[in-house]
Amino acid sequence: MTSKNTKDGSWVWWKHGTVYHIYPRSFYDSDSDGIGDIKGILKKLPYLQKLGIDAIWLSPVYLSPQADFGYDVSDYYQIDPIFGNFADFNKLVKEAHKLGIYLIMDMVLNHTSDQHPWFLESRASLDNPKRDWYIWKEPNNGKLPNNWRNRFGGSGWEFDQTTRHYYYHSFLKEQPDLNWRNNEVKKAMFKALKFWLDLGVDGFRLDVINFIVKDRKLRDDPSFLSQLLGTTTVFTHNRPKSLKILASLRKLLDQYPEKVSIGEIYMLPPGNPQLAASYLGDGTDSLHLAFDFSLAFKRWSAKKYTSAIQNWMQAIPPQGWPCAVVSNHDLHRSYNRRVFRFFKEPKARLEAMLLFTIRGTPFIYYGQEIGMVNGRIPHRQIKDPIGKRFWPFYSGRDKARTPMQWNGTKFAGFSETTPWLPVNPDYCVKNVETQWEQPHSMLQLYRQLIQLRRTYVAFTMGDFTWLHTGKKGVMAYERTYGEQKIHIYLNFTPFVKEIGQTYYSRWKLLISTRQKTNRSAQSLIYLNPFEGVILRSLE
Repeated sequence: MTSKNTKDGSWVWWKHGTVYHIYPRSFYDSDSDGIGDIKGILKKLPYLQKLGIDAIWLSPVYLSPQADFGYDVSDYYQIDPIFGNFADFNKLVKEAHKLGIYLIMDMVLNHTSDQHPWFLESRASLDNPKRDWYIWKEPNNGKLPNNWRNRFGGSGWEFDQTTRHYYYHSFLKEQPDLNWRNNEVKKAMFKALKFWLDLGVDGFRLDVINFIVKDRKLRDDPSFLSQLLGTTTVFTHNRPKSLKILASLRKLLDQYPEKVSIGEIYMLPPGNPQLAASYLGDGTDSLHLAFDFSLAFKRWSAKKYTSAIQNWMQAIPPQGWPCAVVSNHDLHRSYNRRVFRFFKEPKARLEAMLLFTIRGTPFIYYGQEIGMVNGRIPHRQIKDPIGKRFWPFYSGRDKARTPMQWNGTKFAGFSETTPWLPVNPDYCVKNVETQWEQPHSMLQLYRQLIQLRRTYVAFTMGDFTWLHTGKKGVMAYERTYGEQKIHIYLNFTPFVKEIGQTYYSRWKLLISTRQKTNRSAQSLIYLNPFEGVILRSLE
């Protein structure tokens, strides 16, 4: 597959496209075992094409003991049988490409499973050739080597009885961190990347990529409060050598036409756009895209959203490219996470319009297009190891991973048997089949926004300029490209807002987040509560 291109690469697919994130276990079950699979994704490709998305980001389907549901890889060259086999995967790549859909794989470079052959060799003896492939340290006078923590709670050091040394894990103890200061590790992982590129995948989303390098001296990390305030150096992630490794990775990808690298820059709320943007290098020599989660962490207000967008756009290097994300498999669904206690539906619609009209590539998480909410997971049905550990204080990530709601039949059309996680109770009214037939549904709004972004170049390649309405709680901006001049007005409040005289004397209403859109130029002097509108100049 190739995309329309110019000398500056402005028309490359990952800039003008919409990326759809699939969590395979929860998308569609083709063999009635309660777990989604690759054949299930294949069956739903026509739906994705009709939705209008340009690329799929697929969470891990590699061979794994599933301690962290695929993010603990035991073989980077095999498909886990719960998802299918290589024939299924190859067919998915080919069929997706036939429909004009690109395929992005999730790649876990920071750590492996403790069942990976590399780690089994590494832990076998102190002098094993792969010993230095992981981060090992002898006890410090009978105590832990240092104060490094893992992100799921507790010490990051796990004592191994075989050699009576500790190994470091940023996440679960079943996920030992690789030692990227060892060049053999880099060679082995780049070889795996090349394997999948040769099979035709179109790029990678790189899991917690800012964690891959740790301090050589294993110095103690600062206090949690200092890390939260960003006032001191952290030794477990964001090390300078990470950028050098990513520069090498970019050179590898540049050997293949139009491939993309997307970095998850893991950080604590409220996010750090400057840090995320630093992983883009100058825009040509590091990651193609990097996730900044500032927008996902913001409270609901036009002022705070505007601030997040401004900070992100200002941080992007001149040759870099932003992307926008508000939900994924690790976060509560945006429908719940925002201060959406009241007016959830209109707020979600407004956020959708924002996502598709600001500068950058939009990412949507499966079910977001129908307004899926957090699931209800009883304690006895929690699968997430973090939820099991911290319940009832934190119930984990399962809520954002419930089965896709396809129709109103039993199990929401996801499977013919009991799914691995319970289906959300609202599936009878909130599902693809029902919303497809409703002209003003959330699903149809997403379809229209995706189509608008394809139709008007101003949304992808156009300039972005803030507009000042003088109305508190209203966000407004202009997208322009050549003769295309488009205004977006977003009312973040539960009150009617008059916007008075528009900047255009003649314009056309392209879309509103409200059902009724039959307004004329003379009558559009207000925004309804939580309404967003897109206007095109006819001048």
